[in-house]
Amino acid sequence: MRPPSISYPVLVADIGGTNCRLSLVTDADCAHRPLARIGTGSYPTAEAAFAAVLADVPEKPRSAVIAVAGPLDGRQAQLTNAVWHLDGPRIAGALGLSQGLMVNDFEALSASLAVLRPSDLTTLVEGDPEPEGVKLVLGPGTGFGAAALLMRGERGVLIPTESGHIGIGPEDQTEQKIWPALSEGIPRLTVEHLLSGDGLVRLHKAVARTSGMLEAEVSAADVSRLAHDGDPAALMAVVCFWRLLGRVAGDLALVFKATGGVFIAGGIAPHLLPLADKTAIRAAFAGKPPMEDLAERFALHVITATDAAEQGLAAIAANLHRFGLDDPKRLWFG
Repeated sequence: MRPPSISYPVLVADIGGTNCRLSLVTDADCAHRPLARIGTGSYPTAEAAFAAVLADVPEKPRSAVIAVAGPLDGRQAQLTNAVWHLDGPRIAGALGLSQGLMVNDFEALSASLAVLRPSDLTTLVEGDPEPEGVKLVLGPGTGFGAAALLMRGERGVLIPTESGHIGIGPEDQTEQKIWPALSEGIPRLTVEHLLSGDGLVRLHKAVARTSGMLEAEVSAADVSRLAHDGDPAALMAVVCFWRLLGRVAGDLALVFKATGGVFIAGGIAPHLLPLADKTAIRAAFAGKPPMEDLAERFALHVITATDAAEQGLAAIAANLHRFGLDDPKRLWFG
C-alpha cells in the first residue's frame, strides 16, 4: 500500500502559549511562506484565527499541519498555557480542508533538527557529536518542552515528552540560598517553574529578596532588558537561568543519551545569548559524575532561527514516512 501523503498547499501553524505563527507551503520542494504572527487567544478559537488570516490569501490551503504547545488527545489538544482548545475535524470543517495532522510543538522542533542549517545555530559546547546519534531539542518559552529525534538512515522517530513537569532541586550553595524564595507557594517545584518566562521573573524576585535588593514588578522581557543594561539583580537572575538551563539540558541529554547533540529552542535563549557565560554553562551541562566521560561528548547549541518549528512542520508535510507519521490513524482528520 502506498504511504499516505499530504495535499498541497499546506497551512503550517506553530501555536505556542503566547504567539501563533502561520505559514503556507505551496509545494514539497518550496520553503514555507510566512502569513502572520498573532497573539494566541486573540481570537475566540483557533479556527477563527486561521480563517481571518486566510481571508486575504489568494491560494487557499488544502491541508494543515499544526503544532500545539500541549499534550495531544487523539485529534484534539488543549494548550497548556493558553485557552484555545483545538479540534482537528472542527478546524477541517471551518477551513474546508481535506486533510490535517496535529503534532506536539516539540515534535515539530525535533523534526526541524533534520533540516536546520549551521547558520540557524549558535554553539555553546562543541562536544563530540555523532551524526547518527539521538538529537534532543528542549526549550524555555511560555512553558518548557523537550523532544528527541532518532534517525536510522532515512527513517526517523519523533519522541515528545512532558519534561517541563519533572521536579528540580538545588545542587550547590548558591542555589540553596535562593531555593526557599523560588519554591514559596509551590507544593512541587518543576523545571517549567524556573525555565520559562515566568521562571525568569521568579528567579529575579528570589535573587532580589535574598540579596536585599528591591523586588520590582517586572516581566521576563523587563528582566532581559535590565540584565543587558547591567542591573545587578537581573544579571544574577540571568546567570542562574543559564546555569539551570545548562544543568537540565545535561540531565536530559543523559536520559536520551543524546550523542547527536542538544539544541535549545524557544524565544528566551536567543535574547539572552550575549549574557551567556560559556564556561559556566559547560560546567553545568557536562558536570555529571560519575558520567563525565559520556557527558563530555554532548554538544550544546542554541537555535537562533525564528522559524525552526515552521521548518520542522514543512519537513513533516513533505515526507510523513520520514518521521514515522505516515499512519492514517495518527491525528488525521477530514
